[in-house]
Amino acid sequence: MQNATSREESFYGTPSGKVYVSLLGERMRWFWPEMKNQSVLGLGGAAPYLHTIGDSSTLRIGAYLGNTRVDTAFQPGQCCVVDPAELPFEPQKFDRILLVHALQGRDNPLTVLRSAARALKDDGRLLMVVPSRLGGRARLRRTPFARDASFTRPKLRQLLAAAMLRAEQWDEAVFLPASQACRTLRRGRRMDIAGKVLCPGGGSLILVEAVPDMYSALPLSLHHKKGWFARMRLTSAGMAGAPRAGKLP
Repeated sequence: MQNATSREESFYGTPSGKVYVSLLGERMRWFWPEMKNQSVLGLGGAAPYLHTIGDSSTLRIGAYLGNTRVDTAFQPGQCCVVDPAELPFEPQKFDRILLVHALQGRDNPLTVLRSAARALKDDGRLLMVVPSRLGGRARLRRTPFARDASFTRPKLRQLLAAAMLRAEQWDEAVFLPASQACRTLRRGRRMDIAGKVLCPGGGSLILVEAVPDMYSALPLSLHHKKGWFARMRLTSAGMAGAPRAGKLP
C-alpha cells in the first residue's frame, strides 16, 4: 500500500496529474457548487482533489485507508490514516464525503461504503469517482485509476443500495486514453464535451452522487402474478369445497 500511495503522489505531481485534478475538480464543483461552512471528508486518495471544492470556510479532512504513508503535499487541511471498517469519526459528522481511489485493491468495497455512510449526515451527500468497466481501466493506464475497482452503473446502484445509499446524479469523464485526453486542460474539456455528445456512456470514469436512504437495503416481497389457468383451478377448487345448500322442507 505504501508503494501504491507513492505512485499516486508522483502522478499527481506531473503535468498530466495536474490536468486530471483540474478536470475532475470542475466536475466535482458541478455536483457541489456551494460548500460554505460545510465539512468534507476525502477517503482513499482524494487528498489532491479536496482543494478544488469549497472555500476558506470549508473544513477538509483527508483520510487514507490502511497502512499508507501520509504526505501533506496535496493536502489542504487535516489528514490521518484510518481503518476502513471503523472510521474514527462520530456518526453523522460530515456534510460531504468524497471517495477517490478508496476501493483500490479491496475485495469488499461495501465495508468502506458502509463506514462512510455512517459518518454522513442525514442530508449529506457522497460522491464516488470510479473507472468504468467498459474499457475504463485500459484507457487509464499509467494513472492511479488503473488499479481501482471498475463498475457499471447497475452494479454501482446495487452496491450503494447495500450500503443504504441511493444514487441520484451521474456524470462521466475522460473519453480518450489518458495520454491523449489530458495533455492540456483545454483539450480535456473539449474531449469530454465531444464524448458526452457523440458517445454518451463511454467515459473512462464514472462519477456518481448518492444520498442516505435507510430503506434501500430492505428486501421487498415479490408477488408472482398467477396465470389464467391457475386462477381457474383455484376458483374450481373453492366451488367444489363449498357446502351445498340444503333442500327446503
